[in-house]
Amino acid sequence: MRGFIKPLFTFGALALFMAVTSASARAADVTFSTTGSFNGGAFSSPNSITFGGGPNQLTLTFTGITNSTVNTGAGFTFASLGEIQSSVIGSGAAIGAGTTFSIRILQSAPTPGSGDFAGIFSGTISQNNSTSEVTFTVTHLEINGVTYDVANNPLALVPPTTNNGITTIQARVAAPIPEPTSMLLLGTGLAGAAGALRRRFKRVPAGE
Repeated sequence: MRGFIKPLFTFGALALFMAVTSASARAADVTFSTTGSFNGGAFSSPNSITFGGGPNQLTLTFTGITNSTVNTGAGFTFASLGEIQSSVIGSGAAIGAGTTFSIRILQSAPTPGSGDFAGIFSGTISQNNSTSEVTFTVTHLEINGVTYDVANNPLALVPPTTNNGITTIQARVAAPIPEPTSMLLLGTGLAGAAGALRRRFKRVPAGE
């Protein structure tokens, strides 16, 4: 009987430990998509706005991401929220005063939810030069326990001759995993208790 109990306790404790560890790793996965809005308009991806007119124009186009999955581990990671691309005709143009911009995060895992970052554009962009930037007025979001923080604020926008005019918007994504961690500690304790019981059975003389 004792020969049977020993591997049973060991196997049970190991299985619990591995299951809890696996659950912790899966809980760190965050999946989300993004869309953009200019001046309070509808959210979409891609979405564009044009300034100036005639021979001199500036167009900003936001392209979001679709079903991006990042793993935050036990802490955080940096992830793209999408890109803003600048393109010009002629000498470009200045961004209209008070132009607003929002990014909507549509989170699908670990728990569905949504939230919006908000910012204001300023500056001028020509073919080779940019003084434009977006200053975020909402820089932190929490969606069902997952936090998103804008990584660069204000964010300078590059001209068309730099990186094809593409500026990436980055965020720090964090997903604390308190419950699985507690379960992991519980599993470790149970493994220790199983070991203690196994040793106790080992010390009991035959026939008792």
